[in-house]
Parts: sequence; C-alpha cells; structure tokens
Amino acid sequence: MGYLTATEEAGDFDAGAAMLALSAKGGPGIVRQAVRMIGLALGRQKVRPEEYFTYALWQKDRGRAFVRDFLSNSRKREFNTSLEMPARGLATALLNDKLATEALLVARGLPFARTRAVFAPGNAPVPALADLTVLRTAQDIASYLSSPQNLPVFGKPRGDSFARGAAAIAGLGEGGHLRFLSGEDVPVAGLADEIARDWTRGYLFQPFYQLATALRAHVGGAMASLRIVTLWTGDGIEPWYAVIRLPAKSAMHDGDADGERIWGLIDLKTGEVIRLRSLRDPRAGDLTHGNNPDLPFLGFRLPHWDQALAITKAAHESFPGHGLIGWDVFLTEDGAILNEANASPGHLYQVAAQRPLLNPDMRPAYTRALAFARRHGGGATAF
Repeated sequence: MGYLTATEEAGDFDAGAAMLALSAKGGPGIVRQAVRMIGLALGRQKVRPEEYFTYALWQKDRGRAFVRDFLSNSRKREFNTSLEMPARGLATALLNDKLATEALLVARGLPFARTRAVFAPGNAPVPALADLTVLRTAQDIASYLSSPQNLPVFGKPRGDSFARGAAAIAGLGEGGHLRFLSGEDVPVAGLADEIARDWTRGYLFQPFYQLATALRAHVGGAMASLRIVTLWTGDGIEPWYAVIRLPAKSAMHDGDADGERIWGLIDLKTGEVIRLRSLRDPRAGDLTHGNNPDLPFLGFRLPHWDQALAITKAAHESFPGHGLIGWDVFLTEDGAILNEANASPGHLYQVAAQRPLLNPDMRPAYTRALAFARRHGGGATAF
C-alpha cells in the first residue's frame, strides 16, 4: 500500500461479496446469478462479472436486445480501434502521452490544462513547453513539493489512465508533510520516493483547477471532469455523447474511490443534465441530486457548453487517423479547457444513460463513422 494507491484499491471488485449482497437485497439467488454470469462471459460480448452488477444485467429489461447492443470492457479496445484510419496516419503513442498531447494542442492555440512540472527520470525526453520545470530525481520532486509557491497542485502519471496514481495536494502540512485534498497528511520524501519508484514513465504536476462556481455547488471541492466523445464521419467531426463524472464526496478526483460516484448524461444540444445514476448502486434508480443534497442537479445546464463542444471538435482535427476520441474537459470559471485525450476510452454512456452503447439512437452516428473509416483503411470489424 502506498500514498497513491487508493484509486487502484477502490477499483478492486469482489464478485462473491457482490453476489451475496444482491441476493440479500431481493435479487436473483446465488446459483441463478452464477449461471447468468457464466453465460455472459462465454457469449459474444464477453461480459465480465463486475459488469453484470454495474449494468444490472439481472433485470428483466436487460435481456438479449440489451446485451446485443451493449459494449463490454473486453471488447472496448477492439471497438475503438476499429474506427482508426491508418491511411490518414495514427498518433496513438502521442495520444497516450499526456504531456505530448498538451504540447501539440497548446501550440495550436487550444485551451489546455497546463503542466507546471514534470518528473522525467534520467534523460527522458520532454516536449518544449513554456515555464515547464523538469524534475529528474526523487529529491527534485521533494524540493518542488516543499515549496509553498508550487501549491496547491494536482499530480498525475504522464501515461496512465483511470486516475490511477493521481492526487490533489492542497498545501503543506506540519513536519515535512503534505496535505491531500482528502485531509490525509503524507510525508514529502515518502511521496516523492513513491512517484520516482512507481511512475518511471513520468509524472505531471498541474494547477489545482476549480470548477465554475455554479457547478462546484453541486460537486464539492474536487474536480468533476466532463467526458465528450467525438466521432469523425463523412459529415465531419460529430460529438457522440457527453457524461459528467462527479467524484465521491471524500475523494480527490473523479476516478475510482470509496463512496458513491454519480455520473450524469448530458444533452448534446443544450448542455443540460438529463439523467443521473449511481455507478456503485444501479438499484438506486434515477437520481435528482449530485453531491449536494439540498440542490437538485437534474436539469442543470453546464456552463461554457458551446465552447466545450467547439474545443473538442477542433482538437480532434489534430488526429485525422482516429475516428473516435474521448476528451476530458474541465469547466472552470474562466471557460472550458481540455485536460486529456483518450484514444481508446471506456464508454461511460452506458452507466449514465442506462442503455447499451449501440442502441437505435446512438447507432446511426457510429454507422457514419464506420463508413468513413472504411474509406481510409479502417473499419475491418463492424459491431
């Protein structure tokens, strides 16, 4: 166990405990659950046990039609890469390098979450970015984090995903410690040593961005990122869906954490929150509130919505070989800014909408993207 392992630990799934809990709450019995999960795992969609619970696949309305149009995690990469277009040039390595993506899109004038410092051990190359501090050793990291002028700061791995290894550092504690946004105090030297040991591909330190005031009232102190997935079709770049991920109330970010995590489906035309669901408890049904029990979140219109769509479409133009990209966007008081690009995103839509990804409303845009990919060397597999 380390200082930055909470996200990975929270993502562990205990299928046996989940089966017992579902049965105790009036769901199917243990044997019936097991038979259904085995059938789903061996079927065409290769559904994992945790997805059986996340998507409430025991419910009567989750029959063959639902599973047919559902995209399991096991098939996510195959689906996403099927829309790649080799004839137009692929940039997967660049997209998987958060700092390289930042350098490219900043150079093209797009608003992007700016990296203040990067841990790049040895002689690891670093893109040319203005005012970027390069840290080569654990001692460099410790010195950087010990300086009050560099705090608060948000740290994250340069090349990982799912918010693993990420932390919001609110400021200095006492006696050579740092204080996480969660309230936990950790030793500067210990944290620096862990980063240098576990994140040899690099680690970034960025400003601790704040949500726009109206949105923050529903979320709390941690950042809730907006995921916008764009498709490249014969009609140009189209937004396909958008989901906002609220962090658990005690978490430092919107990745895996103990506690309830709420995801909201966003209407693409208006930027309005049109459905809210609990990631942890699909039996809870539709929600009306986010993290603030006194302020309804359903029906809230996200600030800077038109700008958020515009910058994701403009950014996608920089990667013509990729027919599908998932963008993480921050909605700050000063406007929308890009935070990360995902060449093979997980499709959050299915939790937020409680519908399979390729339902009749979503499939037409996918069909357009597939047809376009086939014109440029991709689209070998159709879903």
